[in-house]
Amino acid sequence: MIKLPSPKFSETRLGITLQQIAHDVVTALGYVGAMVSTYERDGAIPVRAFFVDPNIVTENRLHQWEEQLTQLTDQPVSLLNPTYARVYLDRKEDQTNLSVQAIRKHKPVISNHIFDLFVPIIPKEGKPLFDSVIQSTLDVQQVVAVPFFLKSADGADADILGTLFAAKSSKITDQDVRILTAFGRQAAAAIEIERQRMQVLQVARQLTTEIQTQIGREDQILHQIVNGVVNVLGYIGAMLATYEKADNSLPLRAVCFDSSLEIEKWERRILKLMRNPISIANPDPDVARVYVNEEAYQENLSTKAVNARGPVVSDDLYSLFVPFVPSAARRVLKLLQRTVGIKQVIAVPFFLETAVDGEPEIVGNLFAATTREDGFQTEEIELLRAFGQQAAAGIRNARLYREVEQLLVKSEQQRREIEDLYRKADERRQVAELFGKMAFNAAANVHTLRNHIGAFSTHLQLMLMYKNDKERLGSLLESGPRYVKRLQDASAILDNLHEPWHDQADEAVDVNEALRESVQKVVERLNIGEKIYVELALAEGLAPVFTAYEMFVEAFKILIKNGMEAILEKNQIGGDGSYSHIPDMILGVLRVESQRLDVETLEIIVQDNGAGIPAGKTSDIFDLRYSTKAAGMGFGLFWLKDYVEGMGGRVWVESALGEGTTFHVLLPIVK
Repeated sequence: MIKLPSPKFSETRLGITLQQIAHDVVTALGYVGAMVSTYERDGAIPVRAFFVDPNIVTENRLHQWEEQLTQLTDQPVSLLNPTYARVYLDRKEDQTNLSVQAIRKHKPVISNHIFDLFVPIIPKEGKPLFDSVIQSTLDVQQVVAVPFFLKSADGADADILGTLFAAKSSKITDQDVRILTAFGRQAAAAIEIERQRMQVLQVARQLTTEIQTQIGREDQILHQIVNGVVNVLGYIGAMLATYEKADNSLPLRAVCFDSSLEIEKWERRILKLMRNPISIANPDPDVARVYVNEEAYQENLSTKAVNARGPVVSDDLYSLFVPFVPSAARRVLKLLQRTVGIKQVIAVPFFLETAVDGEPEIVGNLFAATTREDGFQTEEIELLRAFGQQAAAGIRNARLYREVEQLLVKSEQQRREIEDLYRKADERRQVAELFGKMAFNAAANVHTLRNHIGAFSTHLQLMLMYKNDKERLGSLLESGPRYVKRLQDASAILDNLHEPWHDQADEAVDVNEALRESVQKVVERLNIGEKIYVELALAEGLAPVFTAYEMFVEAFKILIKNGMEAILEKNQIGGDGSYSHIPDMILGVLRVESQRLDVETLEIIVQDNGAGIPAGKTSDIFDLRYSTKAAGMGFGLFWLKDYVEGMGGRVWVESALGEGTTFHVLLPIVK
């Protein structure tokens, strides 16, 4: 699954709007400088936008002042970076800050000192530099902090949203305050719009998590995605086509339209003008498809997006249906577009990360139509791409599920042939059936279960091969108890999976508690005593993440077990479960660390000083069926990455051969 990078705040729609407000206060109203801060849910008030008249002071000069302040105060100082440039509404030492005073008083507060904007971000040791150098260089006489709020239904101020600051070379008048208050309301409106968008995004993330649980039901996955685009993201229509490699075609597989579109009424008018009618409301994928390499389909928006390998936007609704809809019916589509108010349509291709000839493999196209005046914005396109990637993941998982079922059917046939030779074969059948049911939700255990089943399958095949050779067959039967034990271990895994064929309920998960359990389970499973030192560096007071607890534990068991096995591999110790011959010494160190990266994100680090990963292979380890173990299925890290990204997180790896490996996992916290 391709994970799209999150844009910096300054590159988001809200960030750009707030920066424009700061810019307009300076360039249009004649202030020396302006800043905008937003109020966050943890009580922080970080600077989100900043602009100073470049004719008065350059950006280089600002950085020089920051360096001087850093030297004076002996701590990092940044007037622009929200990591440093933030105060907290309820923190005692921040109460003299001009922003905090303005919010608490619910009205603008004016000061003669720029320093009041930055206390206590800048310790008192920096005040002389502000008073004698910075304020005089900027020629600032007064500064003002103007709070802005979300208005309630009766017009009263309700939720705090942030503060607008302005610095002026003369006294700040009542007229100034009124104008700046109007600019503050503009900032408040932008923040409220962003809040609503984030609520939609949160629902969208929940939807993508649900999509990943629809293992084996490809049609349901596709319809759930287009329904989400319309009913969750608010677009007037959505369609989804999958790519068929056999004939390079994209058949239309799922559609959803807002009821206000009255698509059937318009479709009846269009069908009358078509020689070969194709329904859009209820498409037949055998007929409603485009062929990527054929000349007749090159003007279709779907073909253009695939060839461009990225989203393509059009102002013409007809571009979605050429050449199916003849030019004679184009006027009906234009009338539909004008009547309903469709401004733009978009085709968003989605891919699998598995490379084919160095290129990601095309899986399909997601289409959407919007009635919004400003069309598709960058963030909306990124969200649609994320939905498309969930479609890719869902299709891949459903097809893998069918492959697994076929393999299990074949294995079942082999089992029947030698059922009279091994009394425990029925247990293997139960394991195979349960393995088919648990599929994706139990993917964290598949590699372990696969090892047991593989060993047993090999043993049974040998017995079948030598069923007429009494001597060899007798030898194989004598080793039966060992394979019975492996079946019992496989059965124990299944017993602990908590009915994985059912959806597992999400909950607020205590990250540290789950990590401790992951470590404990791996240590017990490997049975290596204290020969690998496990260092836990878990930050206290971490906010929870929202997921299924057991799936979280299984995910990090994969990383912890891989790390320990890498240490054993470096010490040339096999993974047969017998470590009594290991010298009484520490073989290596595994470190598990948790920390809060920012107000929205937690980071978990799993680090070992084991064998490491060969150069050029770090991008392969998350691929399905990639494994360094002879009996490995190559499923654990593949699923881990999909699971983390399904939560809205990110995982990457750093490694040096012979030195060790570090996995970084970023997870969104519960809001």
